[in-house]
Amino acid sequence: MSQKTSNPPSLKTLEKDCSTISIDSDSQTLLVTSPYPEATLASAILSRVLIRSNRKFQVTFAQPVMTTETLGELRTRHDSSTIIVIGIDILGSKKVKKGKSYPILIGGASESEQLRAFTIGTDTTMTSVAYVFAKSQMDIGSYDLEIAAAGALIRDGMNGPKKGASKEIINQAEKEGLIEERKGFRLFGVGMLPLDEALLHSTHPYLHTISGNQKACDELLTAAEIPVQKLRLPLNTLNTSEAQRLTSNLITRLDPGVIPHLLGNDYILKLEHESSPIKYISGVEIVATTAWARNELGTSMSVWLGDRGRALRVLIDSHMSHHKDVISSVQRLDAGLIGESTSSATTVKLTGSKTEVLPDVGRIALNNRLVDPHKPLVLDNEESYTIVWPSSGLSTKQVLRCLLKKDILPLTSSSQSVSIINSPEVKEMVLQLISNISKAGG
Repeated sequence: MSQKTSNPPSLKTLEKDCSTISIDSDSQTLLVTSPYPEATLASAILSRVLIRSNRKFQVTFAQPVMTTETLGELRTRHDSSTIIVIGIDILGSKKVKKGKSYPILIGGASESEQLRAFTIGTDTTMTSVAYVFAKSQMDIGSYDLEIAAAGALIRDGMNGPKKGASKEIINQAEKEGLIEERKGFRLFGVGMLPLDEALLHSTHPYLHTISGNQKACDELLTAAEIPVQKLRLPLNTLNTSEAQRLTSNLITRLDPGVIPHLLGNDYILKLEHESSPIKYISGVEIVATTAWARNELGTSMSVWLGDRGRALRVLIDSHMSHHKDVISSVQRLDAGLIGESTSSATTVKLTGSKTEVLPDVGRIALNNRLVDPHKPLVLDNEESYTIVWPSSGLSTKQVLRCLLKKDILPLTSSSQSVSIINSPEVKEMVLQLISNISKAGG
């Protein structure tokens, strides 16, 4: 199918591929999705069309890489279901039995020629495929196009090149007035949190000396001459001169490398309420990333399906609690926790820190040079080891593919980390493999 070409497939190509596939209306559909934000958004688009067509379905989350044996076991356990696998690489050349039908793969890569024949699109076009496939089943709404565009932008990056079907989906959403490009602050809660809280609790990006430091935050806002009445209003209520003064004062206090993550291109989701925490695509990405780290993918899926009540409230409360804990752990690390450094990694004990905060703590420590930024960081909380590597183009899928070939499959909790239940031997093996991959250039 479209995966055989090296260039990103167009919408027309995806439409042709999707036209050859149908879902049996009498059988249950099993959606097996990786935890990447764009994969969960693609699953939401497919789930919404299944709900509207009154079809039975189930969503389950899986690691971003699995073997043909594992896929075969899924096929056997759900022999009467239509199986759709989203954003997952399949290792091995062993053939998968047909059962009621062969699995449909959206995105991902396969070593098996058999499975490549049932693959639609690539990892860069997951939400585009989901949108086209859903549209081929029945009429769908503007919200589905909006989140398809959101997934494409998250996958490619706000400033990344837009190609093929992803570019077409983004352009279509813009043309229909569903998304709108903007420039400005890319902090979580730009339109929801009080100004000082958006700065105080920021971890995407982490504002060194400001995040978690109320005194420094107050001094910053005073220096920027932000009116008192606006301190408890969202960032997006600042007028142009106020925003410029705040920007000027932030720039003098932060590492230059942080600025492109703090300020830049973003997109507004026009169907969202003005005060929605996911009004901006940067907010969608941050919330989805937190849900991955905390293994709260089911709650995030409810939000992507359209729940703007209880599920969204639970997700945001969890998000805020999570990032307060992240900042607390980063401050402990920054205060001088002693680490052990070797030629291959830095190891720091963070006893008492929750396992789910460690991926963010490691990312922040590496990005802000609190530890050696050129080699992996191992965070040990005496329950597990979380290995976070510098974001130099090494993907979680690359790491998992190498580990799985050694019969090791640690838990992924972000796009640049894995967690291992307290096993020093496995930790050392994983570190060695990550080091070997990095030396080989990925």
